Amino acid sequence: MENVKRILPYVRRYVLMAIYDVLDEESISYHKKEDAIVARAKVYGNISVFSISAEEKEVGTELKVALLQPCGGLSEQGKERTMAAMSDQIVQYLENELLMNRPVERLNHEPENGSVR
Repeated sequence: MENVKRILPYVRRYVLMAIYDVLDEESISYHKKEDAIVARAKVYGNISVFSISAEEKEVGTELKVALLQPCGGLSEQGKERTMAAMSDQIVQYLENELLMNRPVERLNHEPENGSVR
């Protein structure tokens, strides 16, 4: 079975939430099977069946996207791009939710002592 793996600096719970949120936002049909989520998704206009899992590791969580049933006629490079695209969607979602949307200090904020920079 072909797959792509990425170690992410997030706890497993966050990665699983991101997987489900991405699938739901894209209206992708899926079901839970053992330790993975099986999804039938259209990527780059081609419908394939994926297995997506998240496993806690010592230094983060391993996101694994495997291609169970590739769209007929996809080249090996096309299969790799398809798995990478699915993985990238999940990683991008995590970055958007956990890094970009959290409160950050404004550049021109007023220091506690009231003086202006």
